[in-house]
Amino acid sequence: MSRLKNYNKHIVVAGSARSGTSWLAEIIGLQFRYRILFEPEHEFQTENGHLICDKYITESNETQYQEDYFHKVFSNQIDNDWIAQLSNRKLKMHLWPIIPKKYIIKFVRCNLSLPLINNQFNIPVFYIIRNPYDVIFSQNRVKFPWLYNLEHFRGQKLLTDLLARNYGFHWSELENFTKVEILCLRWCIENIFILEKEEELSETFKILRYEDLISDINMYYKLCDDFGLKPLKSIKSIYTRPSSKTHPESEIRNRFKQYKNEEDIAKITEILRKFNLTQFIR
Repeated sequence: MSRLKNYNKHIVVAGSARSGTSWLAEIIGLQFRYRILFEPEHEFQTENGHLICDKYITESNETQYQEDYFHKVFSNQIDNDWIAQLSNRKLKMHLWPIIPKKYIIKFVRCNLSLPLINNQFNIPVFYIIRNPYDVIFSQNRVKFPWLYNLEHFRGQKLLTDLLARNYGFHWSELENFTKVEILCLRWCIENIFILEKEEELSETFKILRYEDLISDINMYYKLCDDFGLKPLKSIKSIYTRPSSKTHPESEIRNRFKQYKNEEDIAKITEILRKFNLTQFIR
């Protein structure tokens, strides 16, 4: 059982990479005296992020090392240039315990552990989901090597058994996958276990459709009201601006639809069907 700890200043912002997590974390966390912890689960940029990176963690299989790392993250005891890149680091003020009014923890490789974080640590979760076609083509544009590496998933027996039993997926299928198919499989694994349990999640676990949120600032105001957040004074003028992590060639920056290979679209659609994610099929 997790040690009792008061994390009532915390919000987790999470979702698949290129889904709008940086945008949402920034418009919340750039408020004065809000502390953003940027991707403390990163396996290369943090010393112990590998403990929770791409891991399917539940209360029944959580290790003590994983629980301890979560506590250190939420207690603001984990810090380096990567995690603190969006924080006020003058005189290391971001680490002073009396300074932050809110802690905004931004994850992109921790989706499979979000229900645990919400339930065990009693931290609200803003889970942002963007349509998979745009996410996958954006991921394939930035080409971060880790996006195509599914070995963390593959090495987990519990996750492997669930994929086989619930969706008929076996890792041997991966041998013939294209890069786009690998990205789609990652997206499905990262999101399916939340979406299939949507009705069971607590009231403090908010599933936010990116397309709805970015087009309606009133949704953001309601989040702020419900969770005691203070909107930036300039929020109306910056709300739809790209985040600092948006790719230079992104449709969001260039305001026009980029060409998407029809064969790739068909492959994405086929995998979405396999995982019963037909609500996202175009």
